[in-house]
Amino acid sequence: MYSYSDIRQVHLEPTQKCQARCPMCDRNENGGKDNKYLTNADLSLMDIKMIMPKEFVRQLDNLYMCGNHGDPMMAPEALEICKWLKEVNPKIRLAMNTNGGARRPTWWAELAQVIDHVTFSVDGLDDTNHLYRQGVTWERVEANMHAFCRAGGNAKWEFLVFKHNEHQLEEAELWSKTLGVKTFSVKKSGRYISSATLKKKDSHQAKDRHEQHTQLLEPPTMARFKNAASKDFDNITAKFGNMDSYLDVADIEPKCIKKKEIYISAEGYVFPCCWTAGQMYKWWQKPGEAQIWEHIDQYDINGITTPIEEIINTKINRTMLPTINLPATMNSGVNVSRACLFKVNAPPQTADRIINSIQFIVYGFILSYPFS
Repeated sequence: MYSYSDIRQVHLEPTQKCQARCPMCDRNENGGKDNKYLTNADLSLMDIKMIMPKEFVRQLDNLYMCGNHGDPMMAPEALEICKWLKEVNPKIRLAMNTNGGARRPTWWAELAQVIDHVTFSVDGLDDTNHLYRQGVTWERVEANMHAFCRAGGNAKWEFLVFKHNEHQLEEAELWSKTLGVKTFSVKKSGRYISSATLKKKDSHQAKDRHEQHTQLLEPPTMARFKNAASKDFDNITAKFGNMDSYLDVADIEPKCIKKKEIYISAEGYVFPCCWTAGQMYKWWQKPGEAQIWEHIDQYDINGITTPIEEIINTKINRTMLPTINLPATMNSGVNVSRACLFKVNAPPQTADRIINSIQFIVYGFILSYPFS
């Protein structure tokens, strides 16, 4: 396990808000109606100061802003939070994942002066990016990326491959160089394994706010863009019957322990990782039904009201992490520890790819960890 003094990395969700309607994100129903259970919470700079005392910030090597539901750029004080973190700990490495489709170019130019890395999740060009990133305007994304790079920002373009955009990869990579993006990355989707049923599916039907069908999201046809986890998933389910049975007998080692990491949600809750927090608000499941709510209701894990040192040393280390290898239980059918996850040692390479692919489904956009 780990203790408060061990933590070197924080995954921060500064807001639950996002202007996009990505069809595989839990903040909406397949791109249509909003998730009615979300609180649309924001963390203010004052909240951050209460949750993370200066001595804690000074011990950190990395902090990256992403989250399960929101886009960090939508947090009202995202820029101010970055500035304060750098003021307290000039050596901390700050990063952000974003769709890049909000704020003015001047805001992005200012952000470039205080943040070390931004991953822009852009899945196509002017005629395709909006097919998955619904509600995101290409012209604004392009202008913001250009402004960030022109101001000296270190940018990565992360391209999630579908059937409808696989033909544009070379053109997109060339355009990224024109904009000044330093790294172009192809992401092979594992989103065709359902996070609700842990079963494979061939496609995903996107909707708009009026519940009308929009894009049918299909995996890429080219073999080099397919996620190897799909085949691994078939092998595991053939041998064990289903993923739950496999996870019941596999040894699980949380990656958060190895990374010495915690996750802080937009409501101020402190978890071992984003997966545990991600079980709270499924649009298809009422709050309280998922097993994680037992921990939230029984223990005060909100960093605004309880010292983070106490949460890490007692609430996480003594109550959450020890449940890692217990069988799946409760209404969700998924042990709370599997939320944190994951290195599964049976066999580790296969399991890692499987779990990572499932993780991609849950959040509706790819999480990028530039510190690995």
